[in-house]
Order: sequence, then C-alpha cells, then structure tokens
Amino acid sequence: MSQISKIFEAVVRDEIVKFFDKYEMINDAHHGFRKGRSCLTNLLLFLDQVLKSVDKGHCMDVVFLDLVKAFDKVSHLRLLEKLKKHGINGKLLRVVGDVLSNRRQRVCIKGKHIRGKKI
Repeated sequence: MSQISKIFEAVVRDEIVKFFDKYEMINDAHHGFRKGRSCLTNLLLFLDQVLKSVDKGHCMDVVFLDLVKAFDKVSHLRLLEKLKKHGINGKLLRVVGDVLSNRRQRVCIKGKHIRGKKI
C-alpha cells in the first residue's frame, strides 16, 4: 500500500477503535489494533494462564487456528451492517464502505505491472 493509504487506514482504524473504547464495546481480552497490545502480549497472557493451570495440576487442551486470510473472506456488506448495528454511521461508515468496495490489487515487479485483481 502507498504511504497515504496506510496513514488513511490508520486514521480510520483509530476512530473506530476510539468509538468502541468509548462505549466499552471491546472485550478487555481483545489485543488486536489496541495501543500497548499485540499478538505477543496476547500470547504471553495466554501462556501465563496455561502455566498457572498446569502448575495447579489442571489439564489443558489448546486449539490453534490460522486466521491470516479471515478478513479477506468476510462479506464486506455484512461487515458494514455490523458496524452500523454497533453505532458506526455517517461519514465514517461511508468511508469504510468506499474503501471496501471495488478495490483492486496491483503488483509491480521490475517496472512491469501485473494486472490487478479485484478484492
């Protein structure tokens, strides 16, 4: 992505997260897109809980899921509907909708552009 696109995405993300934080709509256990939290902090807290349970003699089953492409599979219309149901509306909802609609991805290798794929 271009630098402008990355900055724009960060501004929109920050506004949505700020809205959800203001109305306490994000569970405290959620680490994605939150200041001071990351995949690493989530993993460390999880590991701490597992080790405490094992130290107490409890059994522990763990299931790992790979959700790398999950966002690409989400229906954009359904995502917009959920944002609206949670109070995101007006200009912010329109901007998110515009960003998600009719997107194309294009790759440039050694000065040659590879035809864009609609995503």
